[in-house]
Order: sequence, then structure tokens, then C-alpha cells
Amino acid sequence: MGFGKYLLAFAAAFAAVTFATAAWALTKNADVLTINPATDGGRYVTIHQSATLPQWGFNVGATFDYGYEPLEFVDPTNERTRGVVNDLVAANVQAAIAWTDWWTMGANIPMVLWETFFDPNQPRQTVQQETVRGTLGDVRVEMKFRFLDMDRYHVGLSLVPYIYIPTGKSTKFLGNGMWSPGGTLVFDANISNRVFLALNAGYRSYSKVRWLETNTNAVLDDTLNLGLGINVRINDTWAVLGEAFSESVISAVFKNQVQNPSEFLLGGRCTPQSKSSKGLAFTLMGGGGITHGIGSPDFRILTGIKYRRLKSPPPPPPVEVEAEVEEKIVITQKIHFEFDRATIRPISYPILDDVASLLQKNQQINLVRIEGHTDWIGSDAYNQKLSEARANSVRQYLIQHGIAPERFVAVGYGEARPIADNNTVQGRARNRRTEFTVMQVGQ
Repeated sequence: MGFGKYLLAFAAAFAAVTFATAAWALTKNADVLTINPATDGGRYVTIHQSATLPQWGFNVGATFDYGYEPLEFVDPTNERTRGVVNDLVAANVQAAIAWTDWWTMGANIPMVLWETFFDPNQPRQTVQQETVRGTLGDVRVEMKFRFLDMDRYHVGLSLVPYIYIPTGKSTKFLGNGMWSPGGTLVFDANISNRVFLALNAGYRSYSKVRWLETNTNAVLDDTLNLGLGINVRINDTWAVLGEAFSESVISAVFKNQVQNPSEFLLGGRCTPQSKSSKGLAFTLMGGGGITHGIGSPDFRILTGIKYRRLKSPPPPPPVEVEAEVEEKIVITQKIHFEFDRATIRPISYPILDDVASLLQKNQQINLVRIEGHTDWIGSDAYNQKLSEARANSVRQYLIQHGIAPERFVAVGYGEARPIADNNTVQGRARNRRTEFTVMQVGQ
């Protein structure tokens, strides 16, 4: 399916939702569905990262969360007087695709699996509990435009415009009952390729409405959205996550808790590295409300799964390895590594197996220099370190396949020796390479 067909399909779906929601008699209201996962499945759950997916890369995922008492009435001493939403079990399904290396489009569909609800407009003595199952929340459609590439500069910047579509049951506080556009500015940083920090700041537009006549603080209006995330990579499989977020009515920031919901989540993520699980990640987090605002629960448990596929190189054709023993060992295919790591991808094992076989047959090759090279994305120091690590990974692989360690020396040249234009995608791909130079030949 070409680019135009993707856009046509998206436009048709968007028009269908528009027509359907326009026909509803919508009630403008507050919304207790405050878990809004990023659609492109980055390093965080509710917090956006600046990086986009590579062109034609995609993400699909789902989160499931339980919130206890996300909407209740409290007295001036913060003592609970009555509940409105006591229990909420929700799922969010999201998907995203990248049209270019700097432009991603995605959507999130929230679904309410269980809600216990007490109508706040009914007298406390007579109100009956209602149970809501199997209904939608407000669908969110968003795009991301990347302006500053964190992989190159170690800090990143992007803009995420979005719109919420009134598909939720707003009378049960499961949607706002209005079209609600907004945008988020994303800034993040990479500290030593192990600690990642992200700051989100945005604005969301609402039609001003008082959602409960008996409460002077129950006013829904334009909001200031803030989010902070941290991801600490323990190793290639495990990471620790922390997130905090709020959506505060701009006209009442810091004035009362009802209009300033805030929440935090802490947990971890597992990203299996086996070939069969490539791209999968599993997340488990827990937390609760920092304030007694709309949608901030006493505690929350969240779990998620996602599959994030980056554009992979095509399988290599049959490998040809030839020895020019006076100068180089020439390989006709490049050696592929995991993104931003020194781990050799299984797709390149046959290439290195043939290099090992050639060296076994040509014992007169006494010393080979394994050279690692990178493109210019990232700092000079970072690329130097990465190229050295990749050259050593290749050396270790060949040693494990029967070649004597003293026949190798591994060096990294970073981005210092390009063979193509680093300003193009094709040129950068050529510059990310491994070369074998024959240093010493005996009899």
C-alpha cells in the first residue's frame, strides 16, 4: 500500500468517526481516564520521548490499569465524604507508523472494562451504584514532528499535536463530550546511554463548562499539561521507569486540588533479546495520585505490552569473502549490529563464519586489524567508544569460532574515516561498517 493509500484510509476512518460523533447529543464533562499512553511506544508509557520511529517503522501496544477511587468528594481536610467513581479498570490500545524519519502518526483507543459509578447529582442517601462495562473513552489521534535528534546531539526536541475525539460516555465521566485539540512540546536528554530523562509541557483546549453545579471548583477549561519521565537502563533486558504527570486548569493552577490532578508511576520494563521476541517489551508499574484531582486514584496498577518494529535491512544475498592477503580481507556484505549497541545481529553470523573459515584456510595471515567505523550521528567521543566496542565484538566472535586471539587487533575509528556523505541516509549506512586489514603475512 502506497503513501497516498495510507492517507486515504486514515482520512476515511477519521471522517466516519467525525460523522458519528456529530450525530450524538454529547454532555460536556470531566474525564477520569487520565492514563494516556504515547502511541509510538518509546522509553516511557505516558511520557513522550523526542525520537520518532524510523521511516516505515511501527508500534502496536496495549496497557491495562486499575485505579482505586479516581473520583471522589473530600472535605476541606481531605477526608473522603462520598465516592463518584470507586473502581476503574481500563485498557488503552495504541498504534503508530512513521511516514519519514522525523514524522510519526498514531492513535490511542481507551476502553473501559469496568467502572463502579455513583451519580454525584443524586442525593447521597438514595444514590444507587451503577456498573459500566465495555465502553469507549475519548479516542486520541496524534502526530510527532522531530526537530532535534537525540541520537546525534544527546538532547532531543519534538512537537506532538493531537486531538481528542468525543467517543466516550461522558455522562459517566469516561470522556469530555467535546472535540479537544492540543499540543505537547517534548525535550529529553541521554546521559551516558544509560539514564534517559524527558520533560513534556503542553496546552489542551476545552470548551469551558461547570461539570457539577454544587461545587464551585468543578470547572473544566483550558489546561496546562506537564510530565516528567526517567528511564534507567540496567542492561540490555531490564530498565527502571519513573513518571509523573498532571493536567491542571490554567485559570486555577495551584488554587485547588480538584482542578489540578497529578499522579506518579514507578516500575520496570523487560525487553527480551531472544530472536523470537525481537521488538517485544513488557511493563509493570504502580503508583497513585499526588493530589485529589479528577482522575487521580488513591493507587493504580498498570501493565503493558508492546511490539515496536524498526526498519530492518533485507536478508543478505549469499556471502562472498575473498582474501587479498597483501592488503585486506574483503567482505561483500556489511555486518549489522543492534541499534546503538555493540551486539552483533544474527543476520550477520554467516558473514563472520565465512571470515573465520577463510582465516582457518589461510594460516599465513598472521595478524589482522579489525576496524570499527560509524557515521557522524552522536558526539565524537561516543562514536569512538561505540566503534571500539563493535570491533571488539567482532574479534570476540571470531575467537569463539576457533581463531587464535593473537591473530587480531581491534581498533575503532569512530566517525573519523567516512567513505560516503554523512548528510544522506545512504551515505551514513555506508559509513557504519567493519573492515579487516591484513597487517602481517608469514609463510
